[in-house]
Amino acid sequence: MAKKSSLKILFLGGLNEVGKNITVFEKDNNIIILDCGLMFPDDFLPGVDFLIPDFSYLKKNKSNIKAIIITHGHEDHIGALPFLFKELSPDVIPVYATKLTIGLIKAKLNGSFLSESNLFNEINTDERVNIGPFNIEFFRVNHSIPDNIGIIMKTDIGTIVHTGDFKFDQHPIDGRVTEYSKLTKAGQEGVLALFCDSTNAEEEGYTLPEREVGRTLYEKFIVAEKRIIVATFASHIHRIQQVFDVAKSLDKKVAASGKTILKTIKIASDLGFLKIPENTLIPIIKIDEFPIKKIVLLSTGSQGEPLSSLRKMATNEHPRVKIMKGDMVIISASPIPGNENAISSTINMLLRQGADVFYESIAGVHVSGHAQREEIKMMINMIKPAYYIPVHGEYKQRIQNAKLARSIGIPADNILMAQNGDILKLNENMVRISNNLNLQNIYIDGYGLGNTEDAILKDRKNLSRNGIIFASLLVDSSKRKLISEPVFVFKGIIYMNDFEGVLSEARKAAAETVARCFSDNITNCMLMETRINEVLEKFILKKFRIKPIILSKVIELKL
Repeated sequence: MAKKSSLKILFLGGLNEVGKNITVFEKDNNIIILDCGLMFPDDFLPGVDFLIPDFSYLKKNKSNIKAIIITHGHEDHIGALPFLFKELSPDVIPVYATKLTIGLIKAKLNGSFLSESNLFNEINTDERVNIGPFNIEFFRVNHSIPDNIGIIMKTDIGTIVHTGDFKFDQHPIDGRVTEYSKLTKAGQEGVLALFCDSTNAEEEGYTLPEREVGRTLYEKFIVAEKRIIVATFASHIHRIQQVFDVAKSLDKKVAASGKTILKTIKIASDLGFLKIPENTLIPIIKIDEFPIKKIVLLSTGSQGEPLSSLRKMATNEHPRVKIMKGDMVIISASPIPGNENAISSTINMLLRQGADVFYESIAGVHVSGHAQREEIKMMINMIKPAYYIPVHGEYKQRIQNAKLARSIGIPADNILMAQNGDILKLNENMVRISNNLNLQNIYIDGYGLGNTEDAILKDRKNLSRNGIIFASLLVDSSKRKLISEPVFVFKGIIYMNDFEGVLSEARKAAAETVARCFSDNITNCMLMETRINEVLEKFILKKFRIKPIILSKVIELKL
């Protein structure tokens, strides 16, 4: 009998971080990609818009890629797809996703030829898909966005289950309950490895059902004396549905502010995933035609994003909405790690303008879309895996997930804490980490894409902390002398005692450096600039214990 080949699983993102989810399954030179998301930066990445996975391995092996499977339509699962398509061009890889997810992906592709191509294959959870050596079944799970799935992947060495993002909601907004029967059946037949969401592994008990938010919204809406502004994730269609339903029940009108939320409302309603009550949705330009108490505004900006509608309202820069005393603002979302300061700043500005602000930690206006500890235990007990791999989440969350698995009987040796870049090898009797790809950080900065060197990010952080000093010097190389006194410009430098004295010493140090360069027969302007930068850096560090960016420009006078 021929020896069965191993299954390789590569983690290109999503481990020890919130976002950038992408996993690669490879067997017999057939590759399937599961999800392809981006990650938003924290305060330690100034000027970076978002991060995407390192696609080097996929580019190198693109002829082996047979399919891309997407579990749901959140940015941390679909946001990097346009960049992957660009990297793999001109190859077109089939994409398998549910109806809503396909609609959201097409919107991201923004009318490119791919959005109208036949690469999309709509997943029906009642059907299986055969892709090379993989026989794949899909199971419906609940999350904070409709049309969400996990996968059961069968191969000749065993079955793999990946939960995707999940929670167990016994009465979901769309009526589509998790397909428990498929999970228990897989467990009964035998599962080699389970890859399980870790996002809420630190939280005791069960995640509250989404309908709890609807009840809270009703309680807030009914006592509101002026306008109501609800900020939530643009993709949180269940939450948006409840805003519409509560508004309708109280005879209020809903207007939306923000391109992403308007786009989501259109896509979800066109595809039947959002039911907009008749005569409830109005254009934002018509909000002044109704009594203030009748208006509900759905807004982007739950994460304090600088260009979002809620942030513009908070800074009094929104073209149509000015915050009034007594406005009720509901921030119906939890902070993504790294956004806490931006959200707090937005709340403070809204409060100063007289708004009543309600948010997760004080008002119960949000519930998570991820499983808490008891739900994770249920998932493990239904699947009964031989091996367990915590995924999706920060390291502390994944560690808690691993401890949870041990507490209900998974042997410690059968729990793997993989890292981004790791290559997992699986066969019938063994799972091990065989290698690491040494992935690079890929940053999207404005319209640019690339591996921003650590030195560049270090400079950005340095600029924000210590500022920058410009020095310009005019020299006459033929006479080997400085023509005029060096000119300095200080930007972002913390106040210095005896500033004039410091400036005088800096000019003297720069002038002496030019003189030494001429003495050493150095007339090249760039070499002189390097010498001046070094001298000034040491001078400022010794004087004030700071290290600003120093840029010197030596200009040669040519008569």
